[in-house]
Amino acid sequence: MAQQAVRDRVVAWLERAEGPGYGRVTRIDQWDVTPDGLHVAAVGTVLSGLDARSHRVLCVITTEDGACREYDVRADLVSCGPGVVAFASQGRVGWFDLGGEVLSEGVTLPGAVEQLRVSADGRRVLAVLAADQSARYSLAERVTAEPSQREPLVFTSEPERLRQCYVVDRHSGSVRNITPAGLNVWEMCWAGPDTALAVCSAQPGESGWYDPQLTRLDIASATATCLYVPQSGRQLASPVWADGRSAVIEATCSDRGVVAGDVVLLDPEGNAVPLDTQGVDVSSLHFPAAGHLGYAGLRGLVSVIGRIDPERATVTEVRSTDQTFHGWTPQIRTDTAGRFHGFLESYKTWPRLVTVTEAKTRTVFDPAHEGTAFVRDRAGRMEEVSWTSSDGQRIEGLLVVPDGPPPYPLVVNVHGGPVSSWRNCWGVANSDRYPLAPLLASEGYAVLHPNPRGSHGRGEAFTRSVVGDMLGAPVQDLLSGVDHLVDRGVADPTRIAVTGTSYGGVVSLFLPTVDRRFAAAIAVSPVSDWGSQHYTSNIPRFDELFLRDTPHSPNSAYVHQSPLFTMERSQTPTLVTAGLLDKCTPPQQAVEAHQALLHAGVETELVLYPAQGHGVRDFPETTDYLSRILLWLHRHLAPRQG
Repeated sequence: MAQQAVRDRVVAWLERAEGPGYGRVTRIDQWDVTPDGLHVAAVGTVLSGLDARSHRVLCVITTEDGACREYDVRADLVSCGPGVVAFASQGRVGWFDLGGEVLSEGVTLPGAVEQLRVSADGRRVLAVLAADQSARYSLAERVTAEPSQREPLVFTSEPERLRQCYVVDRHSGSVRNITPAGLNVWEMCWAGPDTALAVCSAQPGESGWYDPQLTRLDIASATATCLYVPQSGRQLASPVWADGRSAVIEATCSDRGVVAGDVVLLDPEGNAVPLDTQGVDVSSLHFPAAGHLGYAGLRGLVSVIGRIDPERATVTEVRSTDQTFHGWTPQIRTDTAGRFHGFLESYKTWPRLVTVTEAKTRTVFDPAHEGTAFVRDRAGRMEEVSWTSSDGQRIEGLLVVPDGPPPYPLVVNVHGGPVSSWRNCWGVANSDRYPLAPLLASEGYAVLHPNPRGSHGRGEAFTRSVVGDMLGAPVQDLLSGVDHLVDRGVADPTRIAVTGTSYGGVVSLFLPTVDRRFAAAIAVSPVSDWGSQHYTSNIPRFDELFLRDTPHSPNSAYVHQSPLFTMERSQTPTLVTAGLLDKCTPPQQAVEAHQALLHAGVETELVLYPAQGHGVRDFPETTDYLSRILLWLHRHLAPRQG
């Protein structure tokens, strides 16, 4: 099929899917709820056309009647207090008075704001900042200059700067740095009027997140007391404070912000209290000062919400559903009346704001539009699947199949991480990327979304089994899934492709070197060589932890688990894409993969997006990206049309 014809089909799809929502908020990013549960503030994304960047605005939703008001102010983060919303964009924090609907421009801070937390009285906000460091080599910067430039590009060896926390007073406008010396602050919450609870590290830079501690900060003196250090190789996230007791999620993680695992409770003396979460990997904690903690998490493919009594260390499950709550992992908020708030979604249901009690789930605000129905009607059907891996381990996944009889050409979509999971969300998409499965189903493809070892929802042992073995047992889990679908008659064994982003991109480069069944591969933001990745990525601590090795030995896992050193065995046509602004898996990894495939005589194409980072996340590039994926699959899997 000609490239232009495929692009025209993708454009037509996108116009039908997105066009009815142009000019208004249709997607919700980060959000929060007021303590009384009467208002939800959110970062809303507005798309005006396929050829333009989306933009973000502040949204305020009244939960009683579902009215959504959009305010023409840039917002990247929000946090709610009693009667007030704090919002941030870049290095500026502003305020919105809910009673008088008055916007305040607020204050400018010395860095990019990464987190906001409004105090219980609504007067102050904690803001975590990442400092600018223009004199230090930025891994995402292309080391090029304008042709007329003669001055050299100079990068020094100055140490990486620590993330810091500031207290901003809403009324006086005062700004005060409360960060103790030598600590890198990642997340914070209020722990009383003059105290904060923080996830910190002693190391600066993104790698520091992998070696955290839970710390109590005295705001007046800017001093710190370490409360808890996790088990080696595990991380901390979502600190909360509840009536003198602290809680935090502890888990094996590969990506900051993608966390699900155990809950650690600390009593007022700082002693860790065991908590049985009944098989749920907890991904969200929230405390509205109502005597309990609200939580959300995953048990297999099921999303669960419930309450934790921090004094008795007991868990009460409120609701479980095969749908899920929106976010990189399931996210909820609770209010002082004990109600849960979240954006509930499924494969064919657009994320909608709901309020959940023991008695019912009530839809508050639904941003779906005519384009939602267009996609839903052409998305085939989704089902849960499971199979037995080569060693007897049961593996789960989600399968999307098109209309019409099998067997179908099959695309195996491998999630990133490796610690993450596919869930029953709109289009089975990650929260900030375009849903690929419905488009592929409309073109006749089946799509398998496997959750191999390392995925959320199956407990810490299952998650941690990927550490040191990223291309071992998890690969067998994936190949066994393909076998299962072929044996069922679902998949055509001659028309199988693999794709994935980040870790999924690594696997997409590797699978064709161990199994010749793959007729096509699409690797997005991959790692091809862990050695060069270590010295160019902004998270070198990640590969040390997940390879369980160092890059200093020629016989290390950095060689044995690098697709680059096996790609001479590949015969699979491979499309490789990357963003030139990617600091996590720098674009040179995609370049190396492309060059290795060329040297091996394999058909390959390299696509680099100058304004994108880790994966393609916005328009207009999404149109080109989807067109190239579809063309590559049509070219090499040749689906039957009918």
